Amino acid sequence: MLAGFAMVLASVALAQVPSIDVRKTCQAAAGVMYNLSVGGAGATDDVQICLNSENNARDQLTKNWSNFQSSDRAGCIQLGVYLPSYVEWLTCFEMNKVVREVKAQGREMKTIENRDGTFSLPPRSSLGILSGASR
Repeated sequence: MLAGFAMVLASVALAQVPSIDVRKTCQAAAGVMYNLSVGGAGATDDVQICLNSENNARDQLTKNWSNFQSSDRAGCIQLGVYLPSYVEWLTCFEMNKVVREVKAQGREMKTIENRDGTFSLPPRSSLGILSGASR
């Protein structure tokens, strides 16, 4: 019974765009970019650019939330796995839509895998922030 209750809570939570602290996400991303760059833009500029992108993505998600499939919501919104990002979630929804359209046309999609087995985003736990967030 408790497992069923947890499932209901998860689906209720996904009835709207989850709220995340994009400032933490952007500060972590800017820190990584700053460490990778040599003489590039300052971290403050990177944080502001990131905040603008995240806020625009959240607006788009909010506007189109009812059009996204529940299976996409469950698959794309993984707060406990990766650093939460509205941009990443919106990209995931858009990619899933394209894959469905291609399959509906009877075309084949090839799997894209990194040769070294890496992921596009590091696991959230490796960044040392948002340790208490869950879905």
